[in-house]
Amino acid sequence: MVAKSNVFFRSIALVSIALLLGGASMLAANSEEETLKRIQNAKYNMFTGVWSIRLNEEIRDVESGFKFHLPGLDYTLVDEKIKDAGRTVMVFRGKGDQKLVLRLKETGPYTNLSIRIGVTGNNSKSAQIFGYVYRKM
Repeated sequence: MVAKSNVFFRSIALVSIALLLGGASMLAANSEEETLKRIQNAKYNMFTGVWSIRLNEEIRDVESGFKFHLPGLDYTLVDEKIKDAGRTVMVFRGKGDQKLVLRLKETGPYTNLSIRIGVTGNNSKSAQIFGYVYRKM
């Protein structure tokens, strides 16, 4: 009798773990899918090298997300200018003294985010950086 109950509890535990892992992978996939949709809605100005996107997030949440997660990509915050409550400019330096300028501007319920890498900008690198930070936020 005891052996049958142990088998029953083990099978219940295995089914529970499988459901938990399946649910966690679905949440991660939704986050990845949302990030890709956001990146597809971004705009890149090839003349100025600025990659920009409008987010439905608070400006301070976006600011703290970039401050916290960009060091994971070997970028260091070297300058920050808070012009007023709704506008912030942050300058990061990466490998090879590569400059990354991040501008945040709050317009109503949205936050406009723009990224420029180096002198001429880099569309794919900007999208990769945004994707990395947005998934972590």
